[in-house]
Amino acid sequence: MLSSDDRERFATTIMEEVRRWPGVELRPHASPTTPGATDGVEFRLYGRQIGHVHEDCSVHLALTKALKASVVGEQLAQPLDFAPTSGWAMFQPMTVSDTARAIWLLRLNYVRIRRQRLTPLAASSSELLRQHEAALGDISPSAIKLLQRTQARTKPRPLPTLDA
Repeated sequence: MLSSDDRERFATTIMEEVRRWPGVELRPHASPTTPGATDGVEFRLYGRQIGHVHEDCSVHLALTKALKASVVGEQLAQPLDFAPTSGWAMFQPMTVSDTARAIWLLRLNYVRIRRQRLTPLAASSSELLRQHEAALGDISPSAIKLLQRTQARTKPRPLPTLDA
């Protein structure tokens, strides 16, 4: 189990890494149990949540149902108990060395959301996507294939408006 120093190091390392990814915005994560309170930090890209880290260092990810099934099936994450039929998954670190897996899971979702804003041609020529997909390595070839299958559009999705 993580000590309080380990939890701080875990969360800080994740925040420092993910905030460097182009387009990522960090913001406080609203507590689901206490209105007006926060209980962690969330990461957003194009206004969509990539995931968030709670104060207890659990990492929650807003995946597609197919991607969730893949990472859960490969025991890289677990389904969220209170949202079993959704695409939400979680990762509960046990040691500071679990930071790498948490970053991997967040990067997987970052690539998914980035790909959704591009045509297949634009995605295939994106140096940024190539770098992030290379950083995913070969931990989960089936998850990588799912990323590429989710992008079957000829037009990119529009960016959200800033009026919201």
